[in-house]
Amino acid sequence: MPGKNVAPDEDPASARVDCDSCVEFRLGETEANAERDWSRATDCRVLLRRHQDSAECVAREPR
Repeated sequence: MPGKNVAPDEDPASARVDCDSCVEFRLGETEANAERDWSRATDCRVLLRRHQDSAECVAREPR
């Protein structure tokens, strides 16, 4: 039986859970990169990391 972070195909990467805030920060970074707004892209990465370090994120990623 797979663990709670492992998908049925036993690939942990395919079982990643994202909260809405994580998705928004990643989308913001993608849009900023497309617009070549490197400062905004960096801001999105920093905000994502801070969010993941907070208690409100349900989808923390291991470092």
